[in-house]
Amino acid sequence: MIYNLYIYNKHGVCLLYHEWKRPNITAGSAMADQKLMFGFLFSLKQVVNKLTPDSGMPGFHACSTNKFKLNYYETATGLRFVLNTDPNCGDMRECIRYIYSAVFVEYASKNALYTAGEPLDNEQFLFALDKYVRSLPAFTSGAA
Repeated sequence: MIYNLYIYNKHGVCLLYHEWKRPNITAGSAMADQKLMFGFLFSLKQVVNKLTPDSGMPGFHACSTNKFKLNYYETATGLRFVLNTDPNCGDMRECIRYIYSAVFVEYASKNALYTAGEPLDNEQFLFALDKYVRSLPAFTSGAA
């Protein structure tokens, strides 16, 4: 089951938060939630970088608890995609790469009306994102 998606720029600004099926979580403001998630990512990335030998390989791509799995993808330009799913979902890296290359690039980066670093509110982008995510086997089940 796919819960939600965050897209951050390289400065930690949340460009998009989209929710499909979020499990019960304590209420709070959207901005506080977005900052908390980015802080978690920043800290986790620092730990991974310190523990990982310098092999030229990228850092982490997922972490999970008994309640959810955080799937992570970072582009060369510093965009960060976080897709939260059920912990039983498989490897979602290809799904996130597709969201970046076929949805974000096509409907945001190539859009002359979109200013890089600004929040994403393009209806075509949101429609394409929603259509793709709903087509995934992991959307309704815990398996990918």
